[in-house]
Amino acid sequence: TKTRNHRPLREKELQGAGLTYEVKYFEEHPEIIEEFKLTTSPLLIVDGKLVSKGLPDHSEILDLKSRT
Repeated sequence: TKTRNHRPLREKELQGAGLTYEVKYFEEHPEIIEEFKLTTSPLLIVDGKLVSKGLPDHSEILDLKSRT
């Protein structure tokens, strides 16, 4: 959601890992909530698959990088 303060921190980590990403807000994309049966944010969705619920830690982001 737009009101959460963790987004800039996660974006820096994604950028630092060299991962390409797109930010989508639930407020603007309610279909994401329905598609993934979501009850929390943030989420990481990679290639249409939910890979992380809640705040991913740095090791999770590095793991994503190693799989790309």
